Amino acid sequence: MAAPTRLTSPQQRALRAAVVALATLGLITYALSSGSSGAGRSSGGGGGSGGGGGTGGSTSAPFLDFAFDPLKHASGEEAAADTPPPLRRPGFRAAANANQAKYDAMWTGSSSYRKGSCWGCRFVGDVATKIDFHTVLDAGTGNGGSVRAMRLRGKAAWGIELSQAVLERDAPDLLAAGYVEQGSLTNLPYQDSQFDLVFSADVLEHIMPGEADAVVAELVRVAKRHIVLSISLKSYQNKGLHTLLRPREWWEAKFAAHGARPNRALLWALQQKETSFSREKGDFTDCVMDGSDSDGGLYEVCVVQMPWQVGRPGQELRQHRCITPANGELEPWMFAFTVDK
Repeated sequence: MAAPTRLTSPQQRALRAAVVALATLGLITYALSSGSSGAGRSSGGGGGSGGGGGTGGSTSAPFLDFAFDPLKHASGEEAAADTPPPLRRPGFRAAANANQAKYDAMWTGSSSYRKGSCWGCRFVGDVATKIDFHTVLDAGTGNGGSVRAMRLRGKAAWGIELSQAVLERDAPDLLAAGYVEQGSLTNLPYQDSQFDLVFSADVLEHIMPGEADAVVAELVRVAKRHIVLSISLKSYQNKGLHTLLRPREWWEAKFAAHGARPNRALLWALQQKETSFSREKGDFTDCVMDGSDSDGGLYEVCVVQMPWQVGRPGQELRQHRCITPANGELEPWMFAFTVDK
């Protein structure tokens, strides 16, 4: 019998690190899958740190507490709190938006998003590790959850949100610090090229079709280099809320027209795909044709049985997930762009 191969000290350390990482992942997965159920009601798509409506069969793990106060715990090589705020446009005046009352009610009304939801928190960590940036705007920040998550990672994050009500209820500290503010994506208060990254989570599907060019132009204008978004492509459980459903190609052409080219490598790293589902085996249910015949065309969105963690850890565990069968892309649908300035 051949003698067993002896591991060198570096090999031993690498093996131990791998074992620890796998064990940690297993514990997190177990906690999320076996945590207490009986989650609060999710009403559907939302803005920024809110977004993407429920797909049924959800549970939550409320025992996981990821609260963070960025005013007390600056971190990172350069403390986010020490970064000057973005420069503002001289003489800027905010424009009124007819949808403000609608989203005040969606965040704080009797049939509202679950308090503490943070859909963007699902991929904040991925974005923070895959591209180099320090200043970031969360466009449609909702309750400010993604701003908190970014600042936890030492990023100088600011947020803008249409609903004043949710900011006053859930983010009064961020309001007082000037980290978040009420405003519309059609008319941003910042000067050009103020943010290394413009970030947005399930927001743009909520704008009106006639606002698309203005919103995209503003996001590109204030971005210095990167734009990373999730944009919901589904009407499932979100009819009336998702007012702008268009295929990936339409969104990419829209951003390209305003000076932001698709970042295919980053998209590949962020977008989850699954090609094992089969129509012949009956995996696809509740299929509908979303989109617009006259603007971008129609595309199919279906539901598949696939448990997944929504938003921040402990927020919600759903048993079903939406997919675009043509390309196997699963929600959240990610978009990545580079701005050359």
